[in-house]
Amino acid sequence: MKAFAVGATAFSLASTASAVATSSVPNTDINFQLSIPETTVSSGNGDIFFQISAPTTYSWVALGQGNGMSGSNMFVVYTSADGNNVTVSPRLGTGHVMPEYNSNADISVLEGSGVSNGVMTANVRCGSCSSWDGGSMDFSSSSSNWIYGYRSGSPLESDSVEESISQHNDANGFTWDLSVARTSDVDASDPFASGSGSGESITTTATGSSPTTSISCTPISSTSGCPTAWPTERPNGRPDWPSSCFDDGPPAWATDAPWNDGNGDGPWNGGHGPWDHSDKLRRRQSDNGCPAGYEPADGSGSSSSSGSGSSASFGNNANAFRSMSPEQREKMVTAHGALAALVFVALFPIGGILVRLASFTGLVWVHAALQLVAYAIYIAAFGIGIWLASNMRLLSNAHPVIGIILFIILFAQPILGLIHHRVFKQTGYRTWSSYFHLTIGRVAILLGIINGGLGLRLANAEQAPIIAYAVIAAVVGATYIAAIVFGELKRKRRVQNQPPTYHRSQKDLGHEMQSHSDSSSEDQQPMEWYGPSDESSNGRAPPHYRS
Repeated sequence: MKAFAVGATAFSLASTASAVATSSVPNTDINFQLSIPETTVSSGNGDIFFQISAPTTYSWVALGQGNGMSGSNMFVVYTSADGNNVTVSPRLGTGHVMPEYNSNADISVLEGSGVSNGVMTANVRCGSCSSWDGGSMDFSSSSSNWIYGYRSGSPLESDSVEESISQHNDANGFTWDLSVARTSDVDASDPFASGSGSGESITTTATGSSPTTSISCTPISSTSGCPTAWPTERPNGRPDWPSSCFDDGPPAWATDAPWNDGNGDGPWNGGHGPWDHSDKLRRRQSDNGCPAGYEPADGSGSSSSSGSGSSASFGNNANAFRSMSPEQREKMVTAHGALAALVFVALFPIGGILVRLASFTGLVWVHAALQLVAYAIYIAAFGIGIWLASNMRLLSNAHPVIGIILFIILFAQPILGLIHHRVFKQTGYRTWSSYFHLTIGRVAILLGIINGGLGLRLANAEQAPIIAYAVIAAVVGATYIAAIVFGELKRKRRVQNQPPTYHRSQKDLGHEMQSHSDSSSEDQQPMEWYGPSDESSNGRAPPHYRS
């Protein structure tokens, strides 16, 4: 799958101690395990068992069957109302919107589930994972496609399986090796009680469109005095770890609370602490091709395989996205939405309304300048949006597709506007460029306003901003449409109420048209060219026009 080529590889692990396949989400403490009884494999139907484990610093975590949200059989896990247990909500993915609760799912939460030491764990039996409304999975095949997603933040703490959830901070797909998950001996009450063979060597295999890479992983030794995992709780003092635990020696920390960057964002809650991305612990935990608590047996520290130049470049872009904290990603999404809303709910409509209703010297150039500034801002919003959509695999969604279309058609607007203005100065009436310019502008503004609402829906925004945008967008849209209708009716009445035809010299006509063109919009120009007249004393008639 493409996800592996861009640095979103999930690791499929086979334990020598038990027939359990384990997948770890890179740069997180989120882990999934899968166990498939041989009876299910042979019959093509029956129970499977999986485990979802993550710190309670995540609002929710989800595992799904399929290669995308649409048609996926998903299982969302979050803390219960009392904070001591977990709620497992089976849901069906219908696209890039909040998945809906699946009341037909046959699941049960098993022993070993709950919240302990800041970690929520859900052991689940699923009797309907072979087939569901929208898809199916063949557990006799060698591998299958799965997806995951998560949302950082405060524990959800709800007992409702239909609880509303906010959009994920991150989501991706991976391929699971089913052959290592098959077992003939499974404890149906607690299939994951034996763990994953701690202390023994395991093999990690990354599969996808990039070359398959296998390395041997061994548990990180704690005899050196270096930590083997992030603390689950925020420490209150300076650690006494030796310098060898860090790439460049221990940083110069304050002695009271060296665990945050001034904003309370330590590495265990998604933020960037003073040694985030630089110490050997993080490299051991996620960047070495092994799951948390393991390191390569050969000490290589990396399982990255060589690929094409384009793949490496795109992978670096994805890695940059994944290195961002959830808060930083939220800020990027907010920046994209704010800039795009400024363009389509303010600047573009104001420019369109002014040129329809206002009348002052230089109006046409004020209109042009305002629209150019708006398009420049949209370029910034478009760049952020495309970067987010490509990394979050949302480019096929309606919101980014419409955004791309708007970016392309608006590119031609300045050129069409200039042609329209120059031709109108010469002729006094609309031509093909006029109608193209007017139609594209009007459609783009209204479509951009609608697309803002689609963006909020895609982001699973809260009700307050959705309502606020809907009200403002409705008022602006209605005002813009009213300005168009009023301007066109006013122009039509002006043409119908013109005095009888009269003659004027070409020179006088040119001066008057130039004066009108610089002082008002084209809809307020009184002259429309009708060609030469047969009336002439010297064989050449002066221009014949009607105001």
